[in-house]
Amino acid sequence: SNINPSVEVIDLGTQERIPRLVLRDAPVRDVLALLARAAGLNVAFSSGGEEETGPSISLDIENESVQDVFNYVLRLSGLQANRVGNTIFVGQELPTEARNIVVRSFRLNQVTAQAAAGFLVSMGAESAIVTSQPVTQVNTVNIPGTNQAITNTETIERTVIQPLRYDPQDAPPLLKGLQVVTDSRLNSVTLVGPPQQVEIAAAQLVQLDLRQRQVAVNVKVIDINLSANENFNSSFSFGVNDSFFINDNGAASLNFGNLQPANITQQNASNPLSRPVTVNPIAGDPFFDSQRTFEIPGTGIPNLNQGRGTFLRPIAPTTSEPTRVGITDRVVTDVEFDEDGRFVGETGEATFSLFPQILYPRRFLGQLRATVTSGNAKILTDPTLVVQEGEIASVRLVENIVRSIDSNFTTDGGVTRESRTVRFEDVGLTLAIQVERIDDNGFVTVTVNPEVSFISERIPTDANNVNEFGTEVARRRVESGRIRLRDGQTLIISGIIQEQERTTISKVPILGDLPIIGPLFRSSQNENDRAETIVLLTPQILDDGDRSSWGYRINPSPDALQMMERGQPRPR
Repeated sequence: SNINPSVEVIDLGTQERIPRLVLRDAPVRDVLALLARAAGLNVAFSSGGEEETGPSISLDIENESVQDVFNYVLRLSGLQANRVGNTIFVGQELPTEARNIVVRSFRLNQVTAQAAAGFLVSMGAESAIVTSQPVTQVNTVNIPGTNQAITNTETIERTVIQPLRYDPQDAPPLLKGLQVVTDSRLNSVTLVGPPQQVEIAAAQLVQLDLRQRQVAVNVKVIDINLSANENFNSSFSFGVNDSFFINDNGAASLNFGNLQPANITQQNASNPLSRPVTVNPIAGDPFFDSQRTFEIPGTGIPNLNQGRGTFLRPIAPTTSEPTRVGITDRVVTDVEFDEDGRFVGETGEATFSLFPQILYPRRFLGQLRATVTSGNAKILTDPTLVVQEGEIASVRLVENIVRSIDSNFTTDGGVTRESRTVRFEDVGLTLAIQVERIDDNGFVTVTVNPEVSFISERIPTDANNVNEFGTEVARRRVESGRIRLRDGQTLIISGIIQEQERTTISKVPILGDLPIIGPLFRSSQNENDRAETIVLLTPQILDDGDRSSWGYRINPSPDALQMMERGQPRPR
């Protein structure tokens, strides 16, 4: 505010100057009357209960105007003055009818009327707080002829006025004599007093009712998954005659017989990356038509079927396509008879091809697999919060869980009743942002308090009841304190880490514990779950106006003024 706090100047309406004036302990009343007479004005004094002579003053003035000397004497003597027409009223404390009093009302937009009144009272003004208090009145009326009485209780609202006044000891009150009246319904302030004091108080209200600055805070919450899974698996298989041995990811299987090789489909289902071992196709009969046969020359017994052996017919076509079965080899019958004419030779054989796209174990097969899987980062939330100066905003990414279940048993009349109380709690990410100050230099003072909570363990409280449990919640909280950021500067908050490590081992009994070849019969899986939450905070100061004082001093542009005057009647 650039308002001059000096007292109001009495305008005498003359340019008359005093060449030389020397006074020693002259009565102020006589000096003012002399100066007013020199300006052609009248003076009316109000004694106010003091002596008629009043205070005295000494002057030594040369080449000063009559008006300035008159106001100098008023300031030094502490008298009040007001000109009405050609008469100047002077007194220690003028009555209201003789004073220059103005009344102005202000509608406040940001600050409350009570707070504004308290600020003006601290500068010397006077105000009052009007409140309503309930008052209870008890009236007792005795009933004639009995010992009883009728009591009537009535509650009424009484208006209480509490004066607000502040009298400084050393500093002179600047707004002494100003009355401040508040209206809480309209949030308005009414000023009653001299024009100079009303002008000073109005300038202070302009400063108090400025809009608080706002800032748009962009918050990025990034969840970085640093999990690393290490898998070490060993798989191999081999067959000897009608025996077949398989080791797949630490699971062993041994089969005897030439019709049904080992089948570990269940083990393969648990790990889709391992190499499958296929069931004997002859046992399942997928490539042959069991209802039809055909004969192959040279494989039968002579004199019985003209040397032709009977076999199952493969599903047509039998050649050219790799997914069909064909004859790949033939062994001719070794013809030999004993003395009695019985056939004692070796019958012929026929070899059919198998599915070439599937592995049929005939030799030793081995596979060693080791994988490492790493995670990445993802943005959990990316909101933009508009926060006013001095306010708090928060971001909550939580889940409501059951913290505990409390059971209470009560017995009434031999009947036991159970009542349960379920306690819930929020777990997840909570981020509180407090904008304490936004200064004129483009800096924002904030306080950031991120907190991460998660379920660490569930502890059963009753071994006989699985529903009775307690949940342990682990929390990690960071309090940044006050941080000053420039407009558009990004703050990075890291170090909120959660880490878990698990190891799973599958092995063949006895063989998996051998010193050297044990890893071939063992499968190990290490899971290291490491999650870190990083918060990126970027404030942007909002410019929501031209810094003008709305409601007090409005200077509309010509276009806005033309729009405001539309529909208004023009003077003729």
